[in-house]
Amino acid sequence: MPTISQLPRHAIPDEVMRNIARETMNAHFRTMFSKGKNRGAETPEQFYGFRPEDVDEMHFHKQGFGKGVWYRVKDGRVIDALGRPSEPERHWYAPKAN
Repeated sequence: MPTISQLPRHAIPDEVMRNIARETMNAHFRTMFSKGKNRGAETPEQFYGFRPEDVDEMHFHKQGFGKGVWYRVKDGRVIDALGRPSEPERHWYAPKAN
């Protein structure tokens, strides 16, 4: 069975993917909040600058970086789990070779 990062784009229903986005955004925000690195944001949406409903796709591997979480937002931005902008070109997020 393939892992989530190996599934083709939108192989899981949008609502399931957005629930995953919501859960990972909340978890990472709580970690950043507990470390005092939340940049004054009070919610994950404020921290990231988008809502889980705005996530069009999620990536779990970036070439040259490895495993992680990157959110591709409907407006074309890609934001990593720490709330930093990342390269928007899709080739950066191709599945790693087995």
